[in-house]
Amino acid sequence: MHLFTILRRLLAYSLLPFLVLLSSPAFTPSDAEAQNMGGTETEIIFTEEKREQAREQLRRILATYDLDPWIITNEVKIEEEVDPHSKPILTLNTNFLDSDKMQLAIFIHEQAHWLPFDKQVAAAEELAELFPDIDGLPDMDEVSEEKRERLLDIKDRIYRHIVVGWTEFDGMVELVGEEEARKIIKEKNNRFVEKPYSNLGKTFLWYFERVLEDTEVVGGVLAQHDLMITPGKGIVIESSE
Repeated sequence: MHLFTILRRLLAYSLLPFLVLLSSPAFTPSDAEAQNMGGTETEIIFTEEKREQAREQLRRILATYDLDPWIITNEVKIEEEVDPHSKPILTLNTNFLDSDKMQLAIFIHEQAHWLPFDKQVAAAEELAELFPDIDGLPDMDEVSEEKRERLLDIKDRIYRHIVVGWTEFDGMVELVGEEEARKIIKEKNNRFVEKPYSNLGKTFLWYFERVLEDTEVVGGVLAQHDLMITPGKGIVIESSE
């Protein structure tokens, strides 16, 4: 797979009122029970069942936490064998059925992609000045003109992902506490990239390192651009005025 395509996939990693969960209907209990009547012993797991489990998981998450401040889009789709993504419809997968908190973090992350785009761009430009060197990206002087343009687009996306990642972290701190938030986000990220890290993996982890290690600096940028969802809660950023 092409370097830039893989990187885009790594980065694609952004409701109680009127939440729409779009997916195929699940099998009824009678379908599952039919196999127990004899014959084949091997258990078959239907993809519809896993999607239904993910829908129930999200309903459970929504009932457990007050997520109203972070819900920007209330249209949600559950798919299997896809990367979580925010647009055109916020889509979650079935890879985190064993951890409500990881799925919660992903849900907030994908919602954060729906923050006002112009504000994200403005914040990203400032973050690029603060953190000019991105781990894992090739040197601009070593790529062709065509790839350079694509690389610039990817860099813009990475800096916007710092905005998104910080919002995810901020939300998790408010909902589960900072220590648990750091633990959950690191464990979640380790499922996306495994050691030994490739250059692409390093790039993915780099922007979350900025979130977790330069939290106050990044938060200050978001505050200046009115991107704080719950100011005064979660990660509290002191005003620079």
